[in-house]
Amino acid sequence: MKNRLQQIVSALMFVLILLGNPLPVFPGPFFQMDSHEEWIWALSPNNQEDPMIRPLGTEEWEKYMMQCREFQQEGEPYPDTAFMPAELSVWPGEPGTPFSDAGIFMFWGEKELPAGNYASAWMLDYRVDPDLSNATITVTVTPPGPPYPPITAISFGIQDINGNIRSWWWSVPAPIPYNVPTTVTINTSLTGITAANPVAGGYASNPAFDITKSQFFLADENAAWVGGPVSVPPFGTSLPRFWNYWHNLSVKPNYPGVYKGYYVKWTQPPVEIEKNIINGWDEKSLYREQPIIADDWQCKDNRPVTDIHWWGSFLGWNQTALPPVIPGKFHIGIWTDVPAGPNAEFSHPGELIWENYCDSFVWNFAGYDRDPRGEFKDEACFQFNQLLSQDEWFFQEPDPTGAGRVYWLSIAAIYEDNAEVKYPWGWKTRPHFFNDDAVRIYKTVNPDGSIWPNQLQIGAKWLEGQPIEWEGVSWDMAFELTTNAPDPNEPPDLPGDFDGDSKIGLGDAIGILQTVSGIRSK
Repeated sequence: MKNRLQQIVSALMFVLILLGNPLPVFPGPFFQMDSHEEWIWALSPNNQEDPMIRPLGTEEWEKYMMQCREFQQEGEPYPDTAFMPAELSVWPGEPGTPFSDAGIFMFWGEKELPAGNYASAWMLDYRVDPDLSNATITVTVTPPGPPYPPITAISFGIQDINGNIRSWWWSVPAPIPYNVPTTVTINTSLTGITAANPVAGGYASNPAFDITKSQFFLADENAAWVGGPVSVPPFGTSLPRFWNYWHNLSVKPNYPGVYKGYYVKWTQPPVEIEKNIINGWDEKSLYREQPIIADDWQCKDNRPVTDIHWWGSFLGWNQTALPPVIPGKFHIGIWTDVPAGPNAEFSHPGELIWENYCDSFVWNFAGYDRDPRGEFKDEACFQFNQLLSQDEWFFQEPDPTGAGRVYWLSIAAIYEDNAEVKYPWGWKTRPHFFNDDAVRIYKTVNPDGSIWPNQLQIGAKWLEGQPIEWEGVSWDMAFELTTNAPDPNEPPDLPGDFDGDSKIGLGDAIGILQTVSGIRSK
């Protein structure tokens, strides 16, 4: 009940933010901040008593450090330091420098300080207490070294709604080097120093800490002051003080982004480069504009297609919730195949033989794109799922050869009339998987002689298009077709067959014990 309420609260907060501020910042459980505007928004009051991100106060830091020392679990203790409150400023980024991304830099200290170790910190306040028990926190840090006062350690902590903390710290310049952007990740489903990458130098956790009620992030940095002449920081200030740079802050869910149907008829899902990072880009595919996108697949048996799953992004959108304007429905089409040959330079769809207007689809966040072309950065990818009613199922024609019949699937987004679409939808590409390239359909002719772009009709035939390639290499689209009937060529499911060997044995007994103990679920 609590998780559902949190989802509702987060959704309402998102709507209010969109109504009051056009910036795509989402202070719910999962978010990403990497643009100049997003960081400015996070450091502004936003009709709240305090900004979302602010400097940590002396009393807050002392309570944080007290728990870090008292509940040290692993590694070395955090260095003793004297705390000094900081000032936070937003940097828009400067290409070609270690500070090319937008982020925040923090100044603190005085020119005439005695030699010693000093620290300062900033905090993020969710203003709610989301469950972060299965997420990855990512932040990039660029700590300065000589000739600036060198940062010697950084820490990152989570504080629950009751004030209990869990914290990791790293030394500088190793494993976090000077003057180099270093991405730090924390997998909240794990504990200890190895939950972090790079592996942390120390880890502390209050036994009372509740990851399901996380409210604050705390980022701390330690620096050594030796006195003498100091270079002016590179951020336009004339004061030689301590400083550090933080950027690319995100919280992403760890749950799998790739759906697996109970019975898979055809599957070519996105390709992950690493956890939640997807290799591909979005090919814009809008029903009322050129082009729409299609890809081929092979039907190997007579089971109907009862569910359709596909992946896509919204051009320029990088948040884990959908943008404010989304398609009202999707047009899904299945076409016959025209193989490459004397009359076709490349294989492509032939005739539209089935269609469905999907207006009851559901979605979930699936990860972030890594566009190999280098054109777009960190677009959020979503999985879309449509359950078809029985009278909508697709039944293929019998194949007398038994080899399987090739069809083409097209997917195009349909927006409401006069909708102002700032972030248009696109179907997700993936490295080549089957047969020929996916294609862009530019023109078709309907049975009544009308030409699309307008409206497709059953019986529409291909007139014009092109294959989807990059640097001469074929690319396909990410989708999956599932059915409610088991594969007749596969052995039947057995109750309790956890290891999938079609018999009950020791491995299944272990699986049952793991399920009962909550380690996994089937």
